[in-house]
Amino acid sequence: MSAHSGFILANATLITMDGGRRVIDDGAVAVIGDSIAAVGKTADVLRQFPELQVHDYSRHIISPGLIDTHVHLSQAFFRGVGERNERSDNFHEWLYGLTLPMEGAMTPEDGAASASLCILEMLKSGTTSFIECMTSENHGFDGIAETCVNSGIRAALGKVVMDVPAAYRDKVGWPMSAWFDPDRTISDTLAAYKKWNGAANGRIQVWFGCRTADETANPDLYRNVAKIAKERGMRLTIHHSELESDNAYARRLGYRSHMEFGYDLGIVGPNAVLAHCTAADEEDIKILAKAGASVSTNAANNAVSAWGPTPVVNMLAEGVNVALGCDGTAGDANMDLLRDLRVVCHIARTHAKTRNCLRAETVLEMATIHGARALGIADQVGSLEVGKKADLITIDTDVPHLTPIWSPVATMVFAAQGADVDTVVIDGKIVVRNHEILTMDEEAIVADARLRMPEIARRAGVPAARPRWPVL
Repeated sequence: MSAHSGFILANATLITMDGGRRVIDDGAVAVIGDSIAAVGKTADVLRQFPELQVHDYSRHIISPGLIDTHVHLSQAFFRGVGERNERSDNFHEWLYGLTLPMEGAMTPEDGAASASLCILEMLKSGTTSFIECMTSENHGFDGIAETCVNSGIRAALGKVVMDVPAAYRDKVGWPMSAWFDPDRTISDTLAAYKKWNGAANGRIQVWFGCRTADETANPDLYRNVAKIAKERGMRLTIHHSELESDNAYARRLGYRSHMEFGYDLGIVGPNAVLAHCTAADEEDIKILAKAGASVSTNAANNAVSAWGPTPVVNMLAEGVNVALGCDGTAGDANMDLLRDLRVVCHIARTHAKTRNCLRAETVLEMATIHGARALGIADQVGSLEVGKKADLITIDTDVPHLTPIWSPVATMVFAAQGADVDTVVIDGKIVVRNHEILTMDEEAIVADARLRMPEIARRAGVPAARPRWPVL
């Protein structure tokens, strides 16, 4: 590749998310290699790089790629399973009776296939980076990492670590296929880190993906993981302060709250992304701010599960880095983060009873630059700036539901949806163009998913999901 090989996306409205939060009409982005070479008015960028190929993106919005900070790749096959019967209203019955048995029944081939389906959906709807929270041993870490590399997406893969006593496992019916030895989970995570961290030009990170620090777990695991992560400069993610039962458990151990418990364990810190935090109160928010931890709010999934909202507005006011996530399709039935932008805003405004508590601009920050901070790579992605990685998306606004445009930011947050994403660029490579995926075989992935799900359900002993109404 020559020094000036690359391309220009021209004649668009740019939402830069740079330090000045500039929005540029009739703007252009020049991409050379894996990086952004210029951002500005189209005429200026064309004069600067007259030798580059120019692509016309009139009537498009160009923004940084979206960053999903909480993903369950293994749940792509479980879309809508949470609505299958009344048992699903109880979280532990949903977990032990439905989700864990199916996750435990998956083979490494199933794990790669589910990851492919999930990543396909994310890419086509504008997600360029994501954090996988808990890749299990039986899902095949290598196959999932290879899928990420080949698809072109940027990924932080949390490899599961757990220490669930056998007595508790047997008490709740935790399937053996989803239960793993703690020493093995840590050693396998470190082996995966050695093999994959930094792969694909730095697109792949390997993290610790901790199971929730609740009554099922040995607290010593988290102290050990926190120590190893700090020594090796690794990051970790965990479901935390998710339910009031988490707080009740922490209080039985002598802590004021689950957040205080996590802080004492060392897993609430600057290298951590904490998912949900729907049970966090004002004192917990102060702990988060002090610790420098990031929070991933999964508004659509939490609304489906009726858990109540993450106190996003109060967290932001205290300086907590709050980012966004879709979670998994077993709850939130889509991995369309663009769609979920409005959900977090609607829920926050409804809870506060004022539209001024959370603006569209802040929501877009949460989906881009805040997500980049959570990943620890805000110096590389999250905004359209010269020298940063070329991770960006374009939204085709030449459709009725995006016309007219008073504010491109409000249009993106409140009106756009994943199907409006036309082009996706990651690390300088075009992976989606004209709504078509270029790095994956969409037809084969979808066909494979249709065949695998019934077999996984059969092995798990989970009856096929049926509508509540009669099926003739």
